Amino acid sequence: MKKNRHNLDESVRFVAQHYQKGLFDPSTGWRRLGNSLPEFRRTGHLLILKRVAAMVLLLLITGIAILMIGNRPKHLFAQSDNTEFTLPDQTEIVMQKGAALTYDHHFGDQSRYVSMRGDIRFSVAHDKSKPFIVSTPTANITVLGTVFDVSEYDEGTALSVISGKVLFTPESPAVQILCSSGMRIDYKTKGKEINVYADDSSIFYSAEQNVLTLNNAPLEQVILLLSQFYNVKLYAPAEELQLRLTTSFSGQGIIEIVNIINFTLDTQIQITN
Repeated sequence: MKKNRHNLDESVRFVAQHYQKGLFDPSTGWRRLGNSLPEFRRTGHLLILKRVAAMVLLLLITGIAILMIGNRPKHLFAQSDNTEFTLPDQTEIVMQKGAALTYDHHFGDQSRYVSMRGDIRFSVAHDKSKPFIVSTPTANITVLGTVFDVSEYDEGTALSVISGKVLFTPESPAVQILCSSGMRIDYKTKGKEINVYADDSSIFYSAEQNVLTLNNAPLEQVILLLSQFYNVKLYAPAEELQLRLTTSFSGQGIIEIVNIINFTLDTQIQITN
């Protein structure tokens, strides 16, 4: 046994003195190790060791690959118009050519979040506990269950609500706009412009120009927007919320705007903080 150990030490010193990159032959090394250690002298034992090591390495690589594939986000892409998909929560989407949608492997378990580009119609499965959130490069859209169209393009994001209610939040200014059936929004990043359309009314706001233009806009929606634009709380009696307002503001502060609205409509809007 001492002789074998002496031979092994001599072999290691020899290799250390004369080793050059690329000259070591692994098969020769295995044979030399086998000759030095009696329990591995048999070729069968050495072969079994190699096979076991290879199997362990293969299982490790396979496990890592399965884990990576399982955690990989799901990507949907439409190669033609009106391409239909059903998401894991049973939400149905219709994608136009070139549209893309991505969601992760946790979708539907704890949350429902998707990111998209292009033109997509969503028929969202109702789930009050998990709002459905659509993200584009310039806006977020939050719903519980409804039908709506989203178009993402270079200049911004457009939304058209078919049924239900949708909460639209542009990138900047990050104000929440509640849209009901028949309403449309066109948000453009250049100028930070928001256009809100309905069949009988419209609202235009430009953060860059500090301009707010109202055309037959419901007072309830005007109050909601002003509250967020100016970061204040506004109150108006319930019977006044359905009144309509047509006017334009440019550069005025919130106190002056409230006074103008109260004078024009004979309302009792108040700033509560």
